[in-house]
Amino acid sequence: MNAAPLLATPEPVRTATRTRVSTRVALAGSLTGFCSPGGGEVQLRSLAKWLPTVGIDARPWRPWEDDWNAFDVLHLVGSAPEWVELAVAARRAGKRVCVSPVTWFTLRDLWREPWHLTRRAWAGVKYAARGACPRLPSWRRRLYDAANMLLPNSQLEAEQLRRLFGISDNKLRVVPNGADARFADADAELFQRTTGWRDFVLCVGRIEPRKNQLGLLRALRGTGLPIVLLGDVVPGHEDYLRACQQAATDDVLFLRRVDHGNQLLASAYAACRCLALVSWYETPGLAALEAGLTGVPLVLTADGACQEYFGTHARYVSPDDDGAIRAAVWDAYHAPRSRELAAHVERHFTGDAVARATKEAYETLL
Repeated sequence: MNAAPLLATPEPVRTATRTRVSTRVALAGSLTGFCSPGGGEVQLRSLAKWLPTVGIDARPWRPWEDDWNAFDVLHLVGSAPEWVELAVAARRAGKRVCVSPVTWFTLRDLWREPWHLTRRAWAGVKYAARGACPRLPSWRRRLYDAANMLLPNSQLEAEQLRRLFGISDNKLRVVPNGADARFADADAELFQRTTGWRDFVLCVGRIEPRKNQLGLLRALRGTGLPIVLLGDVVPGHEDYLRACQQAATDDVLFLRRVDHGNQLLASAYAACRCLALVSWYETPGLAALEAGLTGVPLVLTADGACQEYFGTHARYVSPDDDGAIRAAVWDAYHAPRSRELAAHVERHFTGDAVARATKEAYETLL
């Protein structure tokens, strides 16, 4: 007797699925940047921390170890002549290239650079010529041409790139700078216990003429306000540091640079009464964003992108107006902390906002 055939168990219906491969990004900065780290170097390390939270496989590029197949996008943080050939090579290898230019160009700021007269005059001539003819050749022109996309930190920076280098709108995407949200939880006790100082005017940044620490010291002379200058001298500007030290009174404390991840930096923001960045320009100044998360009153330079970031939440001064600096710092020192400022920075300029905006830029490229 023939057995009836068994009914085959139906196979489950399989639908075609596609595993989404995360965008792989190599982050690179100046080869000499970490000899004197500043905001650009912090920005690079922060992107490596923030981008994975939105699904981007991003990490600092190790050119001696990583081959071209290890990434899809080369993201250069900063503008340097050394990146021109690298950007061209990456494009030839089929990679997308993003550049966060971190630049600022005005005739006044070029004239204020600590160069000899001939160089400053020549810089002014080149600035005027580029304004009249943005297609003039230069290493910056070659770098920006080689990039698929430029990610300026502000609308003002984007406008300068349009006007001075002829960059088209479809190649520009503004991505704001941002601060780590941990600064919002800063505690003053660590700084006070470590240094013995509290309730002071704080200036965070590399010691160099552009940051105008000397102008701040001269403007506040005689006020009796305690001042803390936190930062290392930029190599080559040791004479400027000595000038600052000679202008300082007993109410001024010089502290070496604190690593960005050190809680002492956050504690300094919590321990101060106001932050003063009266630089010749800021774009907008990472320290201002970090301090802003604590709600501490801000006195910022009117030159640069600070007003685009902070609006009515800060006081603005011309870096060469001692009287204005003195009055604004005095007012800020005696003002309360602002919850509105802290909320503004947290809403618009923390790692989450930066990561999402950067991811959108990559997706446009790919």
